[in-house]
Amino acid sequence: MEIEKYSYRHLLRISLRLFLFFTTLLLSSFVWSEKEENTVIILSLDGFRHDYPIQSSNGGFSKIAKEGLKADFLVPVYQSSTYPAHVSMATGVSPIKHGILHNGFFDREKGSFSYDPDANWIEVAPLWILAEQQGVKAATFFWVGSETDWNDVAISYSKAPFNGRISEKDKISQILSWMDMPEEERPRLIMSWWHGADSIAHKLGPNHQSVKNQIKKQDKLLLSLIDQIEDRKLWGKTTLIVVSDHGMSEISNLINIKEILKTESIKARLSLGPAVGHIFLDEEQDLSLALKTLRANKKLQVYSQAETPVEIGVHPSRTGDIVLTTSAPNMLVSRNNKTPPKGMHGYNPALNNEMNGIFYAYGYGVANKSIDSVHQLDLVPTAAKLLGIKIPSITEGRVIRLD
Repeated sequence: MEIEKYSYRHLLRISLRLFLFFTTLLLSSFVWSEKEENTVIILSLDGFRHDYPIQSSNGGFSKIAKEGLKADFLVPVYQSSTYPAHVSMATGVSPIKHGILHNGFFDREKGSFSYDPDANWIEVAPLWILAEQQGVKAATFFWVGSETDWNDVAISYSKAPFNGRISEKDKISQILSWMDMPEEERPRLIMSWWHGADSIAHKLGPNHQSVKNQIKKQDKLLLSLIDQIEDRKLWGKTTLIVVSDHGMSEISNLINIKEILKTESIKARLSLGPAVGHIFLDEEQDLSLALKTLRANKKLQVYSQAETPVEIGVHPSRTGDIVLTTSAPNMLVSRNNKTPPKGMHGYNPALNNEMNGIFYAYGYGVANKSIDSVHQLDLVPTAAKLLGIKIPSITEGRVIRLD
């Protein structure tokens, strides 16, 4: 009897130890998997104003609003244009720090920039570079600045060169292909630019019926991506963040800066965005006359470089001798346009809420709730937390509480 009793207790202890061992192993595996395998997908819908999603129903935006997180709006950087905004969303710093002041600009040392794919124009490491440097594979499909290596650091997967004719269906297919890769090859950070409503809104105005039709198409495509990730049972380790680079306002007045300077025979290189312009004078002694001439137009705000507002900032080689700003429905130009745009952006979001974009989140680590506004600079800290990577102290944004 004693032998049987001892054997029973002995077996019980062994069984309990084995149970605890395998339970610990299972839990450790689960925690490791959750930390190491979660994926972050960031989609940017170009020119998607904060109020656009409510113009569509039964699509991806409605699903996220019902089951995930929706912010009232996303505040863009200034100027609120495609290149500076996308680079800010990738670096977590304002344009004056990362150096991409507009889609095109002039640098006294490097020359002219105009939709240049060379990532080395960017002066702060983008998120995909931070990820790669910390052992997290990244993939991009037409995100500004991701087509080339950055300071000799490569991204694992990047689509190049940019081709605006490639559809969102093709992008969805590629995103899913990346997600289907074997674990050791799979990117955990995926960032993709979508057409949004930008092109149509520029041409026809932000409130045209064609824009509404485009909103519905993008909404349907977003739902398609969500559903196909659901089919793969991947939402338990996938976070989707949907943003936009800027909104859109109606435009009705073009201000030709070249013609204004020409009236006083002032020669200069112009580097103009629609809402912020830089003037590089050929002759320093023309500064006072140029300021006076430009200030005669009451629809312009005109500053010498030393007077440049803090929200714009001064770049060592990319800020002009004179800085101009204007507000909608005005737009800065350097030549006459026979078919001027009816919609434009780039304006100060602090003064024009039509510049505000969208922010939605869905999936792993995301609660079902609504929040107030977020800022584009918050995207990098938030994505970095989800990925478990470190970001530099220069980063200006904050982590958005998604859970």
